[in-house]
Amino acid sequence: MQTIEKARAWAMDAFKRAGVESSVLSSDLLLGFVTGLDRIYVLSHAEENLPEGAWEHYRSLVLRHSKGEPLQYLTGEREFFGLDFHVTPAVLIPRPETEILVEAAIAIIRKGPGSDRIFADVGTGSGCIAVSVAHEVPSSRGWATDISGQALEIAHRNALRHKVSERIQFVRADLLECFCREPLFDMILSNPPYVPLEEYNTLPAGVRDYEPRRALSGGRDGLDFYRRLAPAARPRLKPGGYILFEAGAGQADGIGRVIEEEGLVLQEILNDLQGIPRCLIARKREA
Repeated sequence: MQTIEKARAWAMDAFKRAGVESSVLSSDLLLGFVTGLDRIYVLSHAEENLPEGAWEHYRSLVLRHSKGEPLQYLTGEREFFGLDFHVTPAVLIPRPETEILVEAAIAIIRKGPGSDRIFADVGTGSGCIAVSVAHEVPSSRGWATDISGQALEIAHRNALRHKVSERIQFVRADLLECFCREPLFDMILSNPPYVPLEEYNTLPAGVRDYEPRRALSGGRDGLDFYRRLAPAARPRLKPGGYILFEAGAGQADGIGRVIEEEGLVLQEILNDLQGIPRCLIARKREA
């Protein structure tokens, strides 16, 4: 048997030696995960013994996280836009930066004449974008595509969890190729793979070694998917419809040129909290 206090101290020491950031928080989150206890209880009952079997489970997870395995994959959970999402190594872990795109999409829908809008989320992964938009705008309906069947299973699970599955159709497809080349959508959203080839090997080990490469790697300059998605999106957008792209650092100008070459009108670029241009908003001209 092991007390909560001793287990927690051991984990914090292991994380510090491994150079893990937020060693205290990581220790407590994993402890809460294996025991099913909230953090307040854990901190206020430090002298109690861990439940039977919890110590070995905890020790195993601490060692895995010390070697770089993301905390979110160990617990299977990630909070995004105020909602809890199930995640596995089959999908990219949702990032706070992507909330900028979701916020912008929701604001555009709500400002429009009525909020009944049809959207497409391309490369949905965990479904965090589609599910969040549908959850916040109950009258909206969406399609979510991904080339990975495993990713679609997780996205559908998250849609069920947040009671929006009846308003999102999940389709295994490459970008938008499953749809006719005609105006179908009021809005197309995407956080595509955008890490340039030469930068991929410099990513943090926890990202490079555990998250799905095809959800990250965007070709030589990181813009391959934008070059494919912009021309696929234009004919499928309704006149006056919007397209929102997430972008990597230093990519806004290049993506903006791709957008404008397709005859779409770049309307706005939104920065993240670090001042990095992170979300591009473009619109198809009215007929």
